[in-house]
Amino acid sequence: MHFRTARTAADYRLKSPVRCGMRESRVMVLSAAIAVVSVLALTFATLAGCSGGDSDTNGANRSGADRPAAASDKSASSGKSSSKSTPRTSGSRGGAVPSAGSPSGNDDKPASNSSQPPESEPRRSLADLVESGDDKGSTDGGASSDDSKRPTIAPPPNVDEAVAARAGIRKIEGKHVTVFTDLPEDDEVDALPQVFDLAVPQWCAYFDVPVDRVGDWRVNAYVIKEKQRFQAAGLFPDNLPPFLNGFQRGSELWLYEQPSAYYRRHLLLHEGTHGFMMTFLGGSGPPWYFEGLAELLGTHRWQDGKLELGIMPPTRDDAPYWGRIKVIRDEYEAGRGLSLVQIMKYGPEAHRQNEPYGWCWGAAEFFENHPRYRDAFHRMREYLAFDADRFAQRLAALVDAPWTQIEEEWQLFVMNVDYGYDVARAAIDFRKGAPLAAEGTTVEIAADRGWQSSGILLEEAGTYRLTASGRYQVADKPVVWWCEPGGVTIRYNQGRPLGMLLAAVHDDEFDGNTVSALALPQPIGLEREIFVERGGTLYLRINESPGGLADNAGTLTVRIEKVKQ
Repeated sequence: MHFRTARTAADYRLKSPVRCGMRESRVMVLSAAIAVVSVLALTFATLAGCSGGDSDTNGANRSGADRPAAASDKSASSGKSSSKSTPRTSGSRGGAVPSAGSPSGNDDKPASNSSQPPESEPRRSLADLVESGDDKGSTDGGASSDDSKRPTIAPPPNVDEAVAARAGIRKIEGKHVTVFTDLPEDDEVDALPQVFDLAVPQWCAYFDVPVDRVGDWRVNAYVIKEKQRFQAAGLFPDNLPPFLNGFQRGSELWLYEQPSAYYRRHLLLHEGTHGFMMTFLGGSGPPWYFEGLAELLGTHRWQDGKLELGIMPPTRDDAPYWGRIKVIRDEYEAGRGLSLVQIMKYGPEAHRQNEPYGWCWGAAEFFENHPRYRDAFHRMREYLAFDADRFAQRLAALVDAPWTQIEEEWQLFVMNVDYGYDVARAAIDFRKGAPLAAEGTTVEIAADRGWQSSGILLEEAGTYRLTASGRYQVADKPVVWWCEPGGVTIRYNQGRPLGMLLAAVHDDEFDGNTVSALALPQPIGLEREIFVERGGTLYLRINESPGGLADNAGTLTVRIEKVKQ
């Protein structure tokens, strides 16, 4: 394992001849923050040492979901970010490709050369897939329709209900789950079997398992307030391994009681996802994938008797005590940010701690909703018998992009993750620029997208004038908020007016082992001259949280001219 010090933020900055002093001081602070942190530079060979267990030996014996977030994480979110902090640039972000090659090279795909931005179709929930009867995200993975490959479904163990009742445990019956709990009667608790039953067809849709195969599948779920009661009733075996809050083994699920109804349901769905995968897919894949999918499919919306799985919670109030976003943000702020390669190295006992659940959810959310990466992520269900290094090698071979680009977008996800983060709209089309024509040029930037390549290469040590114009929408509630490139000062995002034009000069040879220039945007507004110390492609976007892009609309135009010396 090798370590290398990051280049400083100053390497990527745009320097204004007019306001140089103020920016220099801010960049010096950022540079100092980066200089004290080493950035992991993983080579092709390092992932071969991963300690991820294979699905047959570890898949059914892993700890379940982690502890709920601290009480402070259940407070309401304002939707549009109003943070005035500058991006933090500490943390470890190794960006090496997971392997030098895949087990079979014929699955490799070249990077896309399309000049069009990634398609940003509306996010489809699993409930949508069930209603439409198809899964456009899936490829040829999943369960086979061959009847000879039908799984053997073992029934859950019989429970002596009289013994359970004497211990203060009651039964709540559903089609696919029987809940045994010592919690008193309550609408939220009593609805747990309905929630589980509604999840089953959505799991079928996601994993491409025919619904008629799951008709006989049943599990027992033990929702536990006082463990001693379940031990007395013989429902909490002595040979269960330590777990924080939830655990799945065979056709049984164990869940400790939680401080919110949402997180109680989340645990049931998380462990149910484990049980479904082990029963109908016959394996789990490495820990990050197994736990990441359980977290992804545990996030949900439950309203008026309807269930949607796999959603990005819009606000903290929509997922009280869930806390996965808080984990990533807290770890990043503490200088413990992880690269995707590091997450893929999690071993079978990593999830006896809290933090891995946040990171594995983040990786699954990122791959699942990125328009260029989701197909490869879906295909990984074909390789659940692979150990961690072979699994990562296969994913690297299937994704439609260089791994350094994937790690760069992951950097930006980690630095900006928040409730409602829209991975699809924040996706970047990395398009290398061409030299600027002598007469300059004009480009158009969409207000509802993240970073966009201008298609223009700015030369090292050159001075350029950017002039922006246009009127576009940055919110639609309670009324439409119109904005111009200078931004609106009624709301701020990361210390700058919402909707202001931002710029960054991207290093087209980015190696994944440094802080991306796109993480250090510079304000442009209506007009500004910039001096480019390091040449690269000019990228542009408006100042907006990735969670606030969906209600934006319209475009602005940016005139780019080289200033004659």
